Amino acid sequence: MLKNLYIKNYALFEECSISFPANLNILTGETGAGKSLLVGALGLIMGKRADNSAVFFPDTKCVVEATFGDFSKSLQKKIESYEDFDFEDNQLIIRREISPSGKSRAFINDTPASLQLVRDVSNMLVDLHGQHENQSLLLPEQQMAVLDAFVGNQEVLSKFEEKLDKLKKIQADIRVLEQQERNAREKQDFLNFQVEELAEARLEADEEEQLEQELNLLQNSEEIRDALAFACDTLYDREEQSVHQQLSEVVGQLEKFKDVGEEFKGHLEQLIESRELLKDTSFALQNMLDTVDSDPERLAFIEERLAIYHKLKLKYKLRSGAELVALFEKLQTQADDFASLEGRIGQLRKEGAEKKEKVLELGLKLEENREQGRHALEKHINKLLAEVGFNGAEMHIQIERNFQENGELELEGKALKATRQGINKLTFLIRTNPGLPMGQLSQIASGGEISRVMLAIKSALADRLDFPVLIFDEIDTGISGEIANKVGRVMQQLSERFQIISITHLPQIASKGHEHFMILKNVENGRTVSSVRRLGLDERIYQLARMISGDDPSESAIKNALEMIG
Repeated sequence: MLKNLYIKNYALFEECSISFPANLNILTGETGAGKSLLVGALGLIMGKRADNSAVFFPDTKCVVEATFGDFSKSLQKKIESYEDFDFEDNQLIIRREISPSGKSRAFINDTPASLQLVRDVSNMLVDLHGQHENQSLLLPEQQMAVLDAFVGNQEVLSKFEEKLDKLKKIQADIRVLEQQERNAREKQDFLNFQVEELAEARLEADEEEQLEQELNLLQNSEEIRDALAFACDTLYDREEQSVHQQLSEVVGQLEKFKDVGEEFKGHLEQLIESRELLKDTSFALQNMLDTVDSDPERLAFIEERLAIYHKLKLKYKLRSGAELVALFEKLQTQADDFASLEGRIGQLRKEGAEKKEKVLELGLKLEENREQGRHALEKHINKLLAEVGFNGAEMHIQIERNFQENGELELEGKALKATRQGINKLTFLIRTNPGLPMGQLSQIASGGEISRVMLAIKSALADRLDFPVLIFDEIDTGISGEIANKVGRVMQQLSERFQIISITHLPQIASKGHEHFMILKNVENGRTVSSVRRLGLDERIYQLARMISGDDPSESAIKNALEMIG
């Protein structure tokens, strides 16, 4: 329930705080006193946009704060599904602040919150009905939501939405893959040619570099052999005066004095190591000399292979054989992917067909529940319509299947369109007076009549909804007398299930309230200021008498007011 509404520096309200008890709270006041402004303040709590035109003093920020509490466990759990709020003392405080510049900030339990989060949370706490808000009842999706709430379709609807989302995801994936398949098919011939060309070349990542080294060796084999032979002879093989022999003689002379000092000994060891290294290197060069030979056939093969690499690099604008190999692997993968597209599409279509069956099954279950429950809802609403003054009125709920050419489902050989509310279209039809034809609610009922229809619907759904606060903003427009009295009684009965705040100008409705608040307007220091006062019994009787007969109520009006309160 809404425990308290605090307003500071908003419109005509300089500062006021209103504590609302449970049951039916009545708000009355003269025209222009600020009743609509109070609804505007509640609108800020519900996440509506704000600007600095609502600021009372232009150099001070505006604050509107609502304290909600006494939540049921189910509602608290539902709110916590949006955010893990700290429900201290089972309370939730929503606050809006508007700076003089028009900048707005929102808080939930003193924690900054986005406007969307404020809307999501407040819509679970407050149900506001007025001349404009009631227009939502004219929307087919809202009418469907009313019937689903009455028949208890929430669990089936949740499963339906889940399966439908998965089906749409599969269908979207199929469309993407089909487009890829079309694009790939256009390029397939060229792609296959490229893959075949590169495959025939039998490319290897490091082959080109190795072939270039071997080519250099073969092209210079004679000169290399001469150089190797000279090196082997000079370094080791020559019987006299080879480098190895001369170095051995040097070592032999110096070894006689190896004990003269550590520095001398160190240099001697380096010479000995150099002699051994020279010997090993000479043997290695000899091995190379034995292997280097001219091979015209091998040379021709290498030149042919390198010509292939050169041609392909020019064609594909690449710099190395390794890049050619990487390109081949990429193109091969693309070719393989194209080959697998058909299989992937086929698998998704199979999964989609299975999902369609499940979606259709759940859609038909929703339809069955609606058909079974709509007559009970019609009967309940028609009874309540009579109670709010529609004598002889009749409402009928028309349910049809949503057959459309672009539907993703099929039933009875026709395409069936699925929405998040199922496979049906629903229309509220009403006859407000006997003898008149049935027509859509939007075409038959006036604004005031729609308000009373909404009241009847809320009463019919009282045991199935979990709105702690219902706010009715002058939904009694266009009615009076006994009809107003009946509307008041229905609101009074409904307030046993919900907390109700009703802004009204009719004494018949005001008299049914458990508490009565008066919105007052005064001029202070040349400025018009609105305030709200909770009325005691005597004040309440006097105000009701004024609503009956005018500013100076007669004794009979006061007596009438006392009788109305009972």
